[in-house]
Amino acid sequence: MTDHTFADLVGDEKEFFAEYFNKKPLLRKGALKAPQDILSLRRLDELVQLDIIRPPYLRANLKGAGVPDQGFTRTITVQGTDLTDAIVPEKVYELFRAGATIVWSSLNHLDTSLRDFTRVISDRFGAKTDCVAFLTPAGKQGFSPHHDPVDLFIVQTEGTKRWRLWNPAEVRRGEAASYTPEQLGEPVIDVLLEPGDVLYLPYDTPHAAAAEELASVHLSIMIRPRMWKDLITQTFEELLKDPEFNEFPFIGTGRTPGTETLFTEKLRAVSERLAALTPAAELDRLAELGRRMPGNSAGNTFRSTARLDALAPDTPMRRTAATVAFDTPDSGRVQLTVNGHRIAVPEPVAASLARLAVGEEMSAASVFPGVPADRATRTAQGLARIGLLEVAA
Repeated sequence: MTDHTFADLVGDEKEFFAEYFNKKPLLRKGALKAPQDILSLRRLDELVQLDIIRPPYLRANLKGAGVPDQGFTRTITVQGTDLTDAIVPEKVYELFRAGATIVWSSLNHLDTSLRDFTRVISDRFGAKTDCVAFLTPAGKQGFSPHHDPVDLFIVQTEGTKRWRLWNPAEVRRGEAASYTPEQLGEPVIDVLLEPGDVLYLPYDTPHAAAAEELASVHLSIMIRPRMWKDLITQTFEELLKDPEFNEFPFIGTGRTPGTETLFTEKLRAVSERLAALTPAAELDRLAELGRRMPGNSAGNTFRSTARLDALAPDTPMRRTAATVAFDTPDSGRVQLTVNGHRIAVPEPVAASLARLAVGEEMSAASVFPGVPADRATRTAQGLARIGLLEVAA
């Protein structure tokens, strides 16, 4: 699959965020090269034939109404377990030939290349993305004019589709809604999308689309940047993980005298922690939290764990960004808290880790100075398995 950047989608990024983001639609003709490498009819044929595809990952819409799942599913048996809603490809093809739009929801859950493609957006926004593919027969309109409560990036990959867009209302509704043509008036954009074209729609942008002389495949990449209330809630949740807030007070009728004073003290403690936050660091944490939301994540844990089994003394190890707390040394050992795990390590190991900055490297044998290389390497393996170190190469 061809690698794409966020700038490929939006053009000049500063202009996009200043003039279009959260304000008005953006059209970019010919923005992406080799769009069929992103998603093609051939790939959709492959996906519909996979027995693992089940509703709600696949839906059908015929004449403006959803087709009941029973119209295109059956029961199959997998290792003695009955799956009652496996897709029947032949019935999906019949619906398509009859004029139905076939919709693949959350396709980034199923296709790793599309997950990589949508991550270009989720990484930039620090927010969850979701990818929906629409296959519309020639000459058919999939859905009536409506708006969605999410920002959308529309990517045409095969065929053509005419899009009509209206500017969002000054007061956003924040939930999905449908319209009649009389309610909308003349569109601000009326364009035939061809393969490689990209549209950006701010949330609540009314739109309607219809395939013309060719069957159409397009992706709708949905993104909902978190509101201030979402971000502040997540900040509070992080602060309230402190054990100080784990007590169970009785606040009912006849509560213990002094409970109100204690409540005030807890609120003051939260306020003090909020005041001590570094805004830039906390926003970076929240952005990274958004990048790890379902549908965005990437990992190579199986591969990296298998590599640890073959760790050699001279293998370069790197300190990860995992938060680690060091307790006071006691009887030659130091208690560490890493990712919720508490382990005790010899003082020389704790000293090596304390000196190692995030991203800095050292050989596996250097992790535990003063002992045989094989023992030091086993220590490095254990620290890597709890996420404190990783193989640098």
